[in-house]
Amino acid sequence: MKGRIIGAVLGFLLFNFVGAIIGWFIGGAFDNKARIQRQNASARRAFSQDANYNQALINITFALMGYIARGAGAINNDHIQKANQIMDMMQLDESNRQLAKGAFNEGKQPDFDVAYKVRQLQSLVSGNFAFINYVLEMQIQIALSDGILEQEEHDRLINLARLLGVSVQSMERLIEIRYQEMMFSRGNYQDSYSYDNGSSNYGNDSSYDQGNSYQSESNSDKLKAAYDILGVTQDASDAELKKAHKRLMLKYHPDKLASQGLTPEMIRLYTEKAKDIQAAFDLIKKERGLK
Repeated sequence: MKGRIIGAVLGFLLFNFVGAIIGWFIGGAFDNKARIQRQNASARRAFSQDANYNQALINITFALMGYIARGAGAINNDHIQKANQIMDMMQLDESNRQLAKGAFNEGKQPDFDVAYKVRQLQSLVSGNFAFINYVLEMQIQIALSDGILEQEEHDRLINLARLLGVSVQSMERLIEIRYQEMMFSRGNYQDSYSYDNGSSNYGNDSSYDQGNSYQSESNSDKLKAAYDILGVTQDASDAELKKAHKRLMLKYHPDKLASQGLTPEMIRLYTEKAKDIQAAFDLIKKERGLK
């Protein structure tokens, strides 16, 4: 109603009686928009704070992680350590940790139905891309946890992206960014991967498997990784650099994530991602002599 009253008053002052009528209807449109936004925000908050909802997301996320990790041929210590690290960052209590572990074991089984799990996720999040992006980020982290992306792991990541309606190009970009973030945070600064004919293999050294792999070049440096994290090239202007940094920091700001309905557990994980973005930006600023 507030929008209608303001609209009517302004309309009357500017265009007399006819303007008041027009302003009344225009103000009503703003009232409706504001009401819908409030309802959606309230629904998202209620949805993300529901215990059953949170547990369903934990179950789906970790089951898919088990599925992706199994693509390496066998679950290794790096996969397990990464899964436990994610549980720690999410601050899961003992009950939810057991839920996550059970889901992970479910996902690594040969008869795991990934398409069914994806349908569960889609039903749960109703096409909210923030959730879908979060789930894909977790799968990439588990796949890269040992520094190697096996062919089957890559194929499973791409298949998962397709099932979720994400393009192959977008998924490849997510993999590349996450790889650079991992290298940057470890202090193991390596160049962007190369990709050929759909085969993939992130390696821990500079070897290249039969010309069909993701290749880590040992001569690459941390500065290149920093630019890749920000999504700009080294010849980007200072203004472009700052714009890219601002865009990413806004994207992963806790308030922005909360407004999209992400749970506190998810937001904690993205807080770690924001730290890598800031560290990359600080490095480039130092190199360029920017303040």
